[in-house]
Amino acid sequence: MRFARFDERGPLTTIELGALRSLNAAFLTARYELQSAGALWDRLQSGGDVADMHEANTTFPFYGQAVQEIASGAAAYERHVALTAWRYTAAAVVLGVTVLQRVAEAKPPLTAATVEELCQEPTLGRLHEALSVPVADLLPEREHSFPNEREDTAQRWARVRDGVADAIELVVEIAADEEAAHPRTKDEAAGCLLTEHCPPHTDPVYHGVLEPLFKLAEEAPFDINRIIKSS
Repeated sequence: MRFARFDERGPLTTIELGALRSLNAAFLTARYELQSAGALWDRLQSGGDVADMHEANTTFPFYGQAVQEIASGAAAYERHVALTAWRYTAAAVVLGVTVLQRVAEAKPPLTAATVEELCQEPTLGRLHEALSVPVADLLPEREHSFPNEREDTAQRWARVRDGVADAIELVVEIAADEEAAHPRTKDEAAGCLLTEHCPPHTDPVYHGVLEPLFKLAEEAPFDINRIIKSS
């Protein structure tokens, strides 16, 4: 699993480094499992197509029934893994950005209570806030950076931030469709946890956001280490 090689004598505290490592292992494991679940779903979809052709002229539909039953469980498992991945990945991003900013600005280490709080799934609004931190401006220039690296980094973070904003709007739309009393406004939705507002019969709220969020979560420890080495 990819994780930056930190000097144990560096500015990170044991609890900060331990939390970053643990969340990194958690979301990478969930990411790999999600990839496997996606491959299984694709295979079953192909199997369903074959079953449709195989049973077109037969009165025995057992092949197709078996594929459908397995596919139903596979779809539920894929969503379960995706929501698990979201919980740890979103927390890794928020913790990573918080530690990165405090190291870049030479602020005191985070308290144990703060680290523990940041390891929990953040609300959509808290995640959006973390993605609004100008990480690109906090990172030191590389000796051999590619053209427009800083601009490219800022744009990537902005795209994910916009994706979270879209997720907030989708949570409001789902609540309206479900005739739920809450949340009814964007501000209310921003205070929600995505994992609690992603009903199994709706399109995934995390669609289009989770994969790029994986990349930012994976990059954060390396960016922190980059700041440390430049100081």
